[in-house]
Amino acid sequence: MKATRRWTGDAIMLATALLMGSSYPFAKDVLATMSPLLYSGSRYLIAGLFLFAVMLMRRQPLGLPQRDWLPILLLSVLGVAIFQACWGLAMARSAPSLGSIVMTTTTAFSAILARLAGRRLPALGWSGIVIAFAGVVLVVNNSLTRITLAAASLDGALLWMASAFAWALYVERCAPFNRRLGTLKVMAWTTLLGAGLLTPLSLVFDSLGEFGHLTDRQWLYWLYTAIFPVGVAFLGLTAGLERLGVSRVMLYMYLIPVAGVGLSAAFFGDPLTPARVLGGLVVLLGVVLTRVALDRAARVPV
Repeated sequence: MKATRRWTGDAIMLATALLMGSSYPFAKDVLATMSPLLYSGSRYLIAGLFLFAVMLMRRQPLGLPQRDWLPILLLSVLGVAIFQACWGLAMARSAPSLGSIVMTTTTAFSAILARLAGRRLPALGWSGIVIAFAGVVLVVNNSLTRITLAAASLDGALLWMASAFAWALYVERCAPFNRRLGTLKVMAWTTLLGAGLLTPLSLVFDSLGEFGHLTDRQWLYWLYTAIFPVGVAFLGLTAGLERLGVSRVMLYMYLIPVAGVGLSAAFFGDPLTPARVLGGLVVLLGVVLTRVALDRAARVPV
């Protein structure tokens, strides 16, 4: 029974990682017509409603204790409003393959936050962080023979890294609330509240009329990226954490750039250069080393 539960968890997390990675190329196509903030806010609004619908079908209580309203609101600002604002702006300014690779630095930021919180990080972890960020530089430079870095190319990369840091901080701060309230409830509330803040803000700069300019294909992509890479993927994360634990779930997150880069190259013509492939492998090596170091540090009593 235990082995079956683990294999089920592995299958769920494989599908979850592929779903999360698929958001990059589909989002890029929608952003050719829709502004980044409106796109990010509106799709997370749909995703939040989807998660609440799942909670209702499962007959789970929806309410939050009064003492948790303010911290959950702050988590919503961090994990959805800031995270998705940076994500959407970065996607509009750079290639999907670059974003899916740079976002793996979330693990490196998690290691840094763990060290600041008092958890000792072995030398292997710091080596992994350096390697991961060196890989990011190679991906952004996008050349093996010359230096091409410029302010224009750094713009998108810095936004991606800001997004990765916001997500890492959100995941770390959510942990005690997940244990006490349940992961699905925390995800549902932060998703809906964050989208409820970001969407009205986007309308200060943008217009709902942008929806009228979407083609049928873009409408389909917009709905897909709202339901599957966010709503369904968050359900997969919840199930994976229950069956496998945090360490094994994080290993599957390394498949996200594989899905993002592969789909971008196969269906949307995103160029897959040797520098970007090598840089992606270097980033993955760095985050794997960092993850191993974090797991080792977690076993040592503080």
